[in-house]
Amino acid sequence: MADLPSHTAVGGVLSQVASALERLSVETTPVALLAAAARELRERLGSRAVVVSRREGERLREVACSLHENQSDRTTFSDYAYLLSDYPVTQRVLDTGRPAAFSLHDTDIDPNEAFVLREMRMDAVLMTALPAGGDVWGLVEIYDTGVRRFDADEVALADFFVRQVGALLVGLEHTESVQRLYRETLASLANALEAKDSYTHDHTQEVVGLTLDVGRALGLDDTELDVLELGALFHDIGKIRVPEAILNKPGPLDDEEWGVMRRHTVAGESILAPITSLRAVLPIVRSSHERWDGRGYPDGLVGRQIPLGARIVAVCDAYRAMIERRSYREPMTQREALGELRDNAGTQFDPECVRALLSVLVTRGSDEEQVPLHRPAHAA
Repeated sequence: MADLPSHTAVGGVLSQVASALERLSVETTPVALLAAAARELRERLGSRAVVVSRREGERLREVACSLHENQSDRTTFSDYAYLLSDYPVTQRVLDTGRPAAFSLHDTDIDPNEAFVLREMRMDAVLMTALPAGGDVWGLVEIYDTGVRRFDADEVALADFFVRQVGALLVGLEHTESVQRLYRETLASLANALEAKDSYTHDHTQEVVGLTLDVGRALGLDDTELDVLELGALFHDIGKIRVPEAILNKPGPLDDEEWGVMRRHTVAGESILAPITSLRAVLPIVRSSHERWDGRGYPDGLVGRQIPLGARIVAVCDAYRAMIERRSYREPMTQREALGELRDNAGTQFDPECVRALLSVLVTRGSDEEQVPLHRPAHAA
């Protein structure tokens, strides 16, 4: 590990690093942590940009950055990947764990590394490896314009700070791993429905995926998306208490059967209520069958009285139900289902959620392309 600077050339190093790390410790996801760390490092070193990239085999992919306000027009590589074999200095930093700094003004600068500086509209860069859990997770690049030579104190500060960020990153990634395991365990509860209702498992997974896409389209943050994901996963868990004869009836339900079916949202709420970590999910489960016009169940909520997560789940659940085969009817075509969504926006569904779902479905219809490599012309 690099030593801290031996004097105060960078100014109050220990207190700065301690304060910065304290601020970073409140972040709850790896991406948020790295974005905040990039900002802190840029401000501490007075640089123009800090870019954090993740190593993916023999490639690097940008995952976070912080830009000085005057650099907002710089070329972004977040939609590209770097092939490490094209960039020997970058490769060496990752392989050895030793920082490196160079400038366009160096006579011996590698032409491919110079290519990146020019593309970034920068003149100098300090690179340091980002370790996490004994492995090299990625790379942190600190850029500046003009003639700048990163001195030994600045290199040591950057390397020390990045290593502490790596330690925080390990903790967050471990937490995410535990949360994934926890969700998979909880999902087994939802999958218990599959034994009673043959379509439910695939239907639920499709609803979860759509719901997350719609939530992102509506600007929900990571915490809200986590709650939304679990709400979508468990929105029909109460059907465990509905008799199979009703769930799989090959025809319309009568009034008494509908009464039983309508109680499944309250049943789902009561099933999940003892699990403290799912408290935020309960309103979605209870209200996922409310209607925008107030004619839904169980509470007859109207418009924005209905939790946003429940409104999103309702429209995604209805769309998937329309295009899937049921024991009592054939599936609709996608065109027919989209028509139903439009016709019922403002009555059954939140119009904003319908618009977001339609946008998501259009995007999903586009062919996804592989992430292109950003390479120097002669290397490509």
